[in-house]
Amino acid sequence: MSAMAGEIVFYLEFSSPYVYVAAQEIDELAERYGRRVLWRPISLGHVWKAIGYDPASAPRQKREYMAVDMVRSARLAGLPFSMPDPFPVNARLARLVFYRLNARDADLARRFALAVLNRYWGQGQDISELADLAGIAGGLRIDESEIAAAEGDENAKAAVIAATNDAVRDGCFGMPWFMLDGEAFWGHDRLGQMEKRLQETA
Repeated sequence: MSAMAGEIVFYLEFSSPYVYVAAQEIDELAERYGRRVLWRPISLGHVWKAIGYDPASAPRQKREYMAVDMVRSARLAGLPFSMPDPFPVNARLARLVFYRLNARDADLARRFALAVLNRYWGQGQDISELADLAGIAGGLRIDESEIAAAEGDENAKAAVIAATNDAVRDGCFGMPWFMLDGEAFWGHDRLGQMEKRLQETA
């Protein structure tokens, strides 16, 4: 899945609180300037492995700061926030379901991704197992069999790998990661800078 001309690429990892914030805003921002967003869930752990980064080496001060900042960022955006358990989470199944849905309905896949983020960060509930995602599926009128089938969907697996590899190619090292006309932007707090770029090209 490659970006079409003018599309904003949105690399996301479900276990990132900053993706939770950005995901609520990015489509509206793009629409104001006649752009579309290509949502591409990735495995950030595999990105870190590819670039040789060990998150366990992050200083204590950074971890303590993020514990405060993730709550503040959500609340300043007017979003509910509940520290999830477990954290971080293995979102492998959610990624596979996204790409299985995306193969036939990109809008449904996007709504599924938002619902996963809202469940995990807004409600603090697990998203790692089939049972965790079943309620989301029902709310979106997705047959639960689609969730189960995603586990063995080779095309979905290939899409996750391709997106993760593309994120590495595009210089990704953190979440969320955006590509706008070949230029990288890191973090939900860079949406204002992206808007200025969009204004320049409108």
